[in-house]
Amino acid sequence: MKRKLGVCLFALLLLCGCWDSSDIEDMSFVIGFGIDSSESEQSPIKHTTQIAATKKKGEQGAAPQGRMYQDFTLEGRSIQDILRALSLQLPYPVYTDHLESIIINQEIASKYDLSILLDQMLRDNVTRLSPLVVISNQQASDILNTNIDGEIPSSYISSIFENETSTLKIIPGVRLGKLAANLQSQKSFVLPNVKKLKDTVMVDGAGVVKGKERKLVGFLTIKEVEGVNWLSGKGEAGLLEFKDERDNTIVYEVQNYKTKVKPKYQNGNLTFHVQIEAQGWITEDWSKSAHNMSEHYVKDLERLAEEEINKLVTGVLDKLQQDYKTDVVNFSDSFRIAYPKDYKAMKKNWDDYFSKADVSYHAKVKIINTGDIVK
Repeated sequence: MKRKLGVCLFALLLLCGCWDSSDIEDMSFVIGFGIDSSESEQSPIKHTTQIAATKKKGEQGAAPQGRMYQDFTLEGRSIQDILRALSLQLPYPVYTDHLESIIINQEIASKYDLSILLDQMLRDNVTRLSPLVVISNQQASDILNTNIDGEIPSSYISSIFENETSTLKIIPGVRLGKLAANLQSQKSFVLPNVKKLKDTVMVDGAGVVKGKERKLVGFLTIKEVEGVNWLSGKGEAGLLEFKDERDNTIVYEVQNYKTKVKPKYQNGNLTFHVQIEAQGWITEDWSKSAHNMSEHYVKDLERLAEEEINKLVTGVLDKLQQDYKTDVVNFSDSFRIAYPKDYKAMKKNWDDYFSKADVSYHAKVKIINTGDIVK
């Protein structure tokens, strides 16, 4: 009898379900943050919180008609202060464990230490380290308010970086955890720059963050981002577009490439030699010579592609070394491996050493396929 009673009681426990469960309709899921500067001295931060719509039309907390999200923009002295104030406008608690994107405006990113701006998110035991962090030279609140058909702006921005393996025009997405590691080590790095274009959002170059100051110091164009990817070897594949001697457009699809950086430190002189090797094929050729893909013509195309890579590298190196004085191409990694003791002594002022280093580079392009052509 006791055994039967015990079995019944155990079965009742299984039927109780989750004692601490909550309906998703009773939660406010944060999917995006936007951080801008405020004009108020008392409340210097303008913070936008993007929340996924879980309510039906007409209910309290419902999103505007046709939208899958709501934006709440408040000003305050700190992020935590603003989030607490936000709770006065929402019927349910705020949850940040579904946060996808964090957008930081250039003005506030160049004014404040990024580790301070992101301190609340890094300390919060609910917020994950996976949100994408991007910079914008437009208002972050405007980016989050982009009316993208059938899309939530924060989710849309995050999804753009699924294409990073097929183009050299964007840098790999930087997640909150990686950004925190860079800030902790005072290592310079780049963040993708996004901008609003009518009813969509696109990646447009990158912002440069100087490690020692932990602040935004400038921007790189899309072409300069290509140069960064060739120098750092962080990209995977993409297109290289160049012109022939008659100004005809040639498109070379990079299937794979590798970048080797060889440092040399002797008598206080720091030099780097960069070897870039790429393989791919011609996917478009607007010249009449395309009808005759001779070995000589293919060699000419390889040479022109190499010259274009060298041009991209030259342009971005000049800007990084002379204007921004920041090593965002991770030359420090190769130097640390080759000269660990010297790097330890130079680490705190590495950007200064990088800006004065002599850098040589050579690109080697191989065309392995010319594709089908109409003769």
